[in-house]
Amino acid sequence: MMRWNARVWYRPPTQEDAFLPEGPRLLQWQGQPWVIWVNIQLHAQATQGRIHLLQVDPKTWAPSRCESLICPGRPGFVLPTDQEGVVLVGMDHALYLLDWVQQQWSAPLVELPQRHPRTTINDGEVTPDGQVIVFGTKDVLFREPLGHLYLYDLPRRRLHVLAEGQTCSNGKVLRQEAEGLILYDIDTPTRQVRKYRLEVDSGRAELLGVALDLHGWEGFPDGMCAADENSVIIALYHPGERESGRAVRFDLLSQQAVEEWDVPFSPRVTCPLLLPPDRSSGGGAQLLLTTADEGMPPEIRQRNPNVGCLFLAPTGVSAAPPPAMVRIRATGVSFVPGGEKG
Repeated sequence: MMRWNARVWYRPPTQEDAFLPEGPRLLQWQGQPWVIWVNIQLHAQATQGRIHLLQVDPKTWAPSRCESLICPGRPGFVLPTDQEGVVLVGMDHALYLLDWVQQQWSAPLVELPQRHPRTTINDGEVTPDGQVIVFGTKDVLFREPLGHLYLYDLPRRRLHVLAEGQTCSNGKVLRQEAEGLILYDIDTPTRQVRKYRLEVDSGRAELLGVALDLHGWEGFPDGMCAADENSVIIALYHPGERESGRAVRFDLLSQQAVEEWDVPFSPRVTCPLLLPPDRSSGGGAQLLLTTADEGMPPEIRQRNPNVGCLFLAPTGVSAAPPPAMVRIRATGVSFVPGGEKG
C-alpha cells in the first residue's frame, strides 16, 4: 500500500477559523483557480460560521490571497455554480445562493420542513449533471439519529427525504454507474459507507448494501471524495489523543485500503479534495485535506499545533475528477435577494 506524508498548506490566522473547516471545493473565478471551504462554527456555542475563498497559483497550487465572509448561520457545505462569483450553500435548515462579489445572500431556495432544534445541514454533493443536490443533517451533539438525508431537484424545485434516522450525515459521492445514478453515503457513527441507487423523478433511494465497513479502523469516517471509477478517499476523524491524522483511499471492489496519508499533529481530519497535478514538478493528482479543532482540550491541542490547518500531499492517482458544479443557469434558478449581508 502506498503511504504519503501530508504537509501544512494553509494555516488559519485565528483559532476561530480553525474550529471546524470542512468541504473544500475547487472553482474558477476571475480567470484563476480558487479553493473554497466552510468553517461550520466559530466556537462550540457559535450559531455562525465563515466561508473562506483562497486564490492558488495555477501551476504550483501554492496558496495566495484569502478572502473570508462571516455567515448569518452555520454553513454545512458550499458548491460552485455555473454563474461566476455565485456559490450554493447549505446553511442551518435551508439552501441559499451566495453572491460573493456583492456579499449578498439569496432568499432560501428551499427550507427543510422538519427542523429539530438540535439539527443543522452538514455535508452535501451535486449529481454529475449539476441538477440535483443530495445533502444531510446532523445532531450537533452527535448523540441521536435526528438527521435526515435529502434530495433537492433543482429543475422541479422539489425536496425529497431519501432516508431518516441519521446521526451525522457526512461524506457523499455521486456518479453514474451501470446500475444507475449511485450515491455512496456516510452516516459517521455507523462507520459504514452505504450504497444507494437514486431515482430522481420519484425522489427515492434504494439501499443496495454496504460498500465499505470501517469498524476495524481507528477514528470515524467523515468527508469523502471520488478518486477514480473504482475508489474513494475518506478522511478519518479521531476525537481522542493521537499524534497524527489519517486519510485513506479504499478500493470499492475489493473493499481494501490501497493508499494512506499521514497528517502530522492534526488528528481530526474532516474532508478530502483531489486537485490537479502540480505542473511545475509533474506527478499525479494532489490531495487537499481539511482538519479541525472542534473543542479539542487545551492540553491535547498544545501537543497538536497543526489542528485546523489545511494540508497538501502527493497521491498515486493520475488525475483529479472534474470539479463539481451546480447548473443554476441550466435549471432556471435565479438569484432572488434575501436581504442578509455576510
